[in-house]
Amino acid sequence: MIVVTLSDRIKRKLLIIATLTIAFVLGGWALTNVEDYTALISGGLKPIQSVQTLDDKLALTFDISWGETIPTLVLDILKEQGVKATFFVSGPWVGNHPELAKRIVEDGHQLESLGYQHLNLSQYEKEAVQECITKAHDIIKEVTGIECKFFRPPFGDYDDLVIETAMELGYTVVTWDTDSRDWLKPGVDQITRRVLAKAHPGDIILMHASDGATQTHSALPTIVSNLRERGFELLTLDDLLDQEGQ
Repeated sequence: MIVVTLSDRIKRKLLIIATLTIAFVLGGWALTNVEDYTALISGGLKPIQSVQTLDDKLALTFDISWGETIPTLVLDILKEQGVKATFFVSGPWVGNHPELAKRIVEDGHQLESLGYQHLNLSQYEKEAVQECITKAHDIIKEVTGIECKFFRPPFGDYDDLVIETAMELGYTVVTWDTDSRDWLKPGVDQITRRVLAKAHPGDIILMHASDGATQTHSALPTIVSNLRERGFELLTLDDLLDQEGQ
């Protein structure tokens, strides 16, 4: 159990909100959209969300934090389709399902960290962020031998402190550009349409392979086949980053 003090973090964000409110009241200044507001709250540092490339290449990424049924089905489909993907996994899941974690590596996929607990890390102090990253790192290394280098903050929630802390620990923070929203279970057709409509060169696509994402494995074959028909090459995150600027 991670025990933290939230007061300093909350005070910082309340101060930002108060400053924005005063600016609006006194100067009539308004933010143009939610993204502008979020950028001011989160700070100036940004994670990797996509790669700048003209080539039709992208990365399928999957988050796993619990279960074994859907992870197995997703791995089976990727193997059948000959696709190499990137899996962001939580430390406890790796500890509870070591054989599946090892299979991800053995199947040639990239294994990276989703941290230890599913927390909105932008609400926590540095020590808690450090613990979330390091505890997962140690478990993943012990089970698989992999030294993770990319960290995906749970819920994609970050601010400057989260990114700075991850960097100090040797990590690069990665989120996504296209969110499949498969965890909402909106229906296989809707998941498929959303991914295919938004996919673009250099894209990092977020999908889920936890047991709660019960429609992902059904949408995956159509997504893969349609992306390939459109000329996309599906790469691991490492291989996609090698395309930067090409």
